[in-house]
Amino acid sequence: MKPEKNGGIKMKITLILPKFLARAYQEEDLRRAEIHLQYYRGMARVLEARVTEGREELDRLEGKKWR
Repeated sequence: MKPEKNGGIKMKITLILPKFLARAYQEEDLRRAEIHLQYYRGMARVLEARVTEGREELDRLEGKKWR
């Protein structure tokens, strides 16, 4: 068993499954992790754009780039 970041315990399930099931489980787990990674990369891009736009608007309002 290995401790997770959230304090729980996760058993390495692939160690107790037959090889063909362990492989299928690992493939599915990897697929889900890749989906989560794509989602959070997209969220990071959106947040970076919001920060950039917010800073530009604040600069404009403070008179640094007043038109």
